[in-house]
Amino acid sequence: MANYTIQLEGCYSGNCIRINEIELFDKSNNKIIYSLTSAFDSNTNGIPSYWNRGGTWSKEGLNDGNKAFGSNSATVLLYNPASPTATPTDTSFTRITITCSSVPQKIVLNFTGRDTNTGGVAKYVSLFENGSLSVKNSGMQVIARTKLNNEFTEQSVRNIAYLSLVFHKGKYLYYSSQWKTLDDDIDEFRYLNFGMDDISIIPESAWSQLTGEVELCYYTDDPTKTEASFNIETEPFTLAEEWEDKEIKIIEYTDDPAQTESTITIETEPFTLYDELGDSVDVLYYTDDPSKTSAELNITANYSPLDELEGDFDVVTWTNDEEVIAGNRDMMLTYDALPFEQLIVQPTDIALYGDVKKVVATKVTENSPEGILRMAASFDSGLTWKTYRFNKWFDMDIRDTTLFKRKGMNLDTLNAIPEKDLIDLSRIAYYFDSSKHYENSYSLDEVKMIVDAPRNAVELSDMSLQLLNTTATIDLTFSGNKLTGVLDDADQGKVKYRVLLNGKTYYPADGNFTRLAASPFNIELNIDERNVNFGVENILKVEFQDYWGAVDSRETKFIGSYSGLMFMDESGDFLSDTFGGILKQLDYGVIIAGQTTLTKKVRIKNLLGYAVDHVYLEMDKKFETDGVEVQLSRQADPFLPIDYLTYGLIQPEDSIDFYIRIATDIHAKPNPNGNFEMKVTADRV
Repeated sequence: MANYTIQLEGCYSGNCIRINEIELFDKSNNKIIYSLTSAFDSNTNGIPSYWNRGGTWSKEGLNDGNKAFGSNSATVLLYNPASPTATPTDTSFTRITITCSSVPQKIVLNFTGRDTNTGGVAKYVSLFENGSLSVKNSGMQVIARTKLNNEFTEQSVRNIAYLSLVFHKGKYLYYSSQWKTLDDDIDEFRYLNFGMDDISIIPESAWSQLTGEVELCYYTDDPTKTEASFNIETEPFTLAEEWEDKEIKIIEYTDDPAQTESTITIETEPFTLYDELGDSVDVLYYTDDPSKTSAELNITANYSPLDELEGDFDVVTWTNDEEVIAGNRDMMLTYDALPFEQLIVQPTDIALYGDVKKVVATKVTENSPEGILRMAASFDSGLTWKTYRFNKWFDMDIRDTTLFKRKGMNLDTLNAIPEKDLIDLSRIAYYFDSSKHYENSYSLDEVKMIVDAPRNAVELSDMSLQLLNTTATIDLTFSGNKLTGVLDDADQGKVKYRVLLNGKTYYPADGNFTRLAASPFNIELNIDERNVNFGVENILKVEFQDYWGAVDSRETKFIGSYSGLMFMDESGDFLSDTFGGILKQLDYGVIIAGQTTLTKKVRIKNLLGYAVDHVYLEMDKKFETDGVEVQLSRQADPFLPIDYLTYGLIQPEDSIDFYIRIATDIHAKPNPNGNFEMKVTADRV
């Protein structure tokens, strides 16, 4: 155990410092349990006025775990009974000694919930180890003298700052229940007040909101810190995936004075010079031979003058052969030509009698150079097509033959696709092409499927078989207008289902069952409120069937209602629907300039069907009006106005109450149809 001294100096306003709570944290940001030893106040030249009073304004409120402000519960410091209305000077100070087992690295001071009439905020705070209680700045300094903000908030002071901001799309951001934007002009003040000391607590859902380039900006006042490192966890990726279709430059450094050039070997997809240069190229020739007056370039190419003719053409001949003229013999024209590129699409689905384990494609080996073969796969009977790259499927338009040629699957890629990525494969498309610059071709021998289904293995004659089948089972939950469940079959067969709402087909829309899928199968289905009967009982029925045709069903009944974080008035009426449409106004009637309206209670009820956290409530800024302020409060009496409200965990069907009033300025301009809107956000647990 060691002794430390917290020193507070000066006061911005009011006749004293009034503070709700002081918390201490170690370097791992773990809260430190401490006990109060004694205190000294320069305005009394002894202990603070109410320190040992017990209850109202005493030391008991400083370390009781209660951050909520009460006019009589906060601890009062630097109050001078001889000058009860005077604001403490900058030279006045109070020192509080504590005992704890860990070295405090951060102090959190809670000044929230009051105004200048009920006590002010200290101007400076510092922390010392040991030292004399009544001697200012005595002891070994742990946290240097730091200026506090004149704000009625919870303020934290660190030992040495290690703070981060996020730079995204030209804006500096910090996270506090949601991403918040700072001004473009970032300085030390903004780092110290808005910088994040632990970005690991930012949830994955928040990071996913940032698309494109994201920069991490780091600030520290540690003079020995020369570099910073961050551990970033991402979805697995390869350099080939990141660099695809991008120009890559390789920069090499060497301190070998004898090296004059470098050689880099890169393994790529096969290509020819024609693929890179196209059909036209300029050849530049240089020589220092003064006798050379011209240059010749000999090119051996697969070329015919007929290549210059575009489209179809006729070959016209003349002959004096009497046999041909008499019609006794036909003229013959023999030519060699290159076929056009070919796109072959499988017209029907592959007949499968089990799960595909592997696709095996083989080619005919030839001595000449190979042409081009690319393939694509469909999982919806040819409606859409996909190519397999970097161990996952990507959508591809096979009608774009240039794209098909560049990104389609080659033979090795198709053969290497794992079983888990072949589920529901239904068709394969093929692209063939040969080079017009040299003789080549590509011959595909066969494509076969390895399927986990024995056929033609046993021949039975005059035998009867009895099939034992277990009916599929389903486990359903309906909450927040969302149907969830698991459809399972003990026989490990495939299952399908359909949903009826109030006796009418709901899903699939055509009334048929879904396609057979492997069990267990997860069901997640949102019920559209436009199909729900509000305020009365609705019947949701799920019919399910296994592979052998055994049908069963389950029903659930519910009273039609909205879903979401719903606003309600104190009579229980909804103020808006799920989509933000106004159902009922929170009407304050006529408001006279300079007056403050009566307080109205509003309730937020969690009808999402799942728990939420980090609930953030505020007025929509686009409805702000000069001279008119919409004020929020957690309680009606006393009404403590604040711009926004935050709440923690809210379970399904739970609700929270808050209070709203409107304060106006005497100079507020008249508005016969003034409106304001509230908005609420939260994170799913």
